Amino acid sequence: METMTSTQMADLYGLKSSIAFNKLMARCGILVDTVKGYVLAESFRGQGYTTAVTQWFFLPNGAKASKKRGAWTEKGCQLIHDRLQRLGILPLDEQHDLFN
Repeated sequence: METMTSTQMADLYGLKSSIAFNKLMARCGILVDTVKGYVLAESFRGQGYTTAVTQWFFLPNGAKASKKRGAWTEKGCQLIHDRLQRLGILPLDEQHDLFN
């Protein structure tokens, strides 16, 4: 695993959207909800939890364009896993293990 988007993390935890995931991260103190959207809480900035990735796409006229997006690093995913596990929230694949 190199990086994961908030949408991928939401899927991992069985949440309906990246918005639901970001709201959960805000409740956990990992993200802060600002006017411009969710940002990493100051206490976690600059520690390698997130990175910028380039997302390529095509415009309606066929031109290729790109946009920088935030993504969770492996270290960030571990932070999230540890924080949510302390709250009793597990990824779907670990929830299944509880019933075996």
